[in-house]
Amino acid sequence: MNILNKTSLMLLIALIQVSIFLSPAAAHRFNVVLVLPVSGSAAGNGEQIRKGFMLATSERDAHADEKSDGHLGGLDSYVSVIDANGDVAAGIKRLSSIGQINIVASFAPDETQDAMEKLLAGTNIALLRSGPTPFSNKNLPAVSKFIAAFNRTYGNNPTAAAARGYNAARRIDMAVRAQGGINDVALLRQSFQHTAATFTW
Repeated sequence: MNILNKTSLMLLIALIQVSIFLSPAAAHRFNVVLVLPVSGSAAGNGEQIRKGFMLATSERDAHADEKSDGHLGGLDSYVSVIDANGDVAAGIKRLSSIGQINIVASFAPDETQDAMEKLLAGTNIALLRSGPTPFSNKNLPAVSKFIAAFNRTYGNNPTAAAARGYNAARRIDMAVRAQGGINDVALLRQSFQHTAATFTW
């Protein structure tokens, strides 16, 4: 085999290795966008939602040299925020055009979520709608543990909005962990629908 053929073969092998590394099957990370109120009278609730969500990303698989925003489902997770009171469709289109959305966790009004569902139909982005939480039952050990962890992390008690964010992250964690990644978007959507009303911590 001459040098040119060897070089071509080595280049081809390198390209295959890179494409395998960058393919969804080999992904060790994913991006979540939180659609929540950043502006307006509900901005305080939005901040609580974000804090609850971020708390869940720090509960498992954390390590000292962390570069991601945390972990969900055993993978590095990166979290962005879009204001539910702004142009949500434009925000989603902008982030998806640069490949920075795998999951959208929505805490927007129902009509906005309906519009997002139509927008994301046929894409490789899974929509998670916010669902009810067990937060009102403070006697549950998992709820008590959440309240204590939130207080320890942020210095005050969580609100029901914080519990909604935490609940969403836990649902994502369970869905991603169950399939070992985010490749099967249909399965993610199915899991999110299944846990929308019945998920407990």
